Amino acid sequence: MSEEAKKPEAAADPGPGSDKSVKLGLILSILNLLLILGIGGVVFMQFQKDKHKESVSDIQSGGQGEAHGDAHGDAKAEGGHGEAKAEGGHGDGHGAPAAKKGDQVVTLDQFTVNLSTSVGTPPRFARVMIALEVPSVETSAEITQKMAPVRNAIIDLFNSKRPADLQTGEGRNFLKEEIRNALNSFLVTGKVKGVFFSNFAVSN
Repeated sequence: MSEEAKKPEAAADPGPGSDKSVKLGLILSILNLLLILGIGGVVFMQFQKDKHKESVSDIQSGGQGEAHGDAHGDAKAEGGHGEAKAEGGHGDGHGAPAAKKGDQVVTLDQFTVNLSTSVGTPPRFARVMIALEVPSVETSAEITQKMAPVRNAIIDLFNSKRPADLQTGEGRNFLKEEIRNALNSFLVTGKVKGVFFSNFAVSN
């Protein structure tokens, strides 16, 4: 056969490179389709999962029965999550009483205060939880608003006490009266009716 007869046959053959391009394009199209289907499946499963989750409002409404707290609406002072356990064990034994109708009990954050000691004596401190009985919601709100001067007045009184002053029930009762008078000197919406130590400890 002559060279001229062979040339048209060679031109009709697209060659192996063209087959590879077609196959590669087909594979890429299939992979792309599988990827889209996979993403769609994940989104659908996530949607179904979220549908069965409790919403925030469901959780809140379910826990309302436990969140009412004291029936007399105790007003807690800001940051009132101090450690309630005392160390050193001089418990006063007089927790805050049940408030009378209309009265409010404001629980202050825990105090850890230095006591007065003589020169050369190791430092001593008191750790105490204090609750204040007040006549109204307005007075409770005023105490919360004036928390800095309230705490300052109480700390100053503790700083002036020697450890021996707080060893007896009489000494602690006198301190309660001093706290009540100090706070009543600047409260305007009502007066503190009672001061209670729910935990009381003096370091050794």
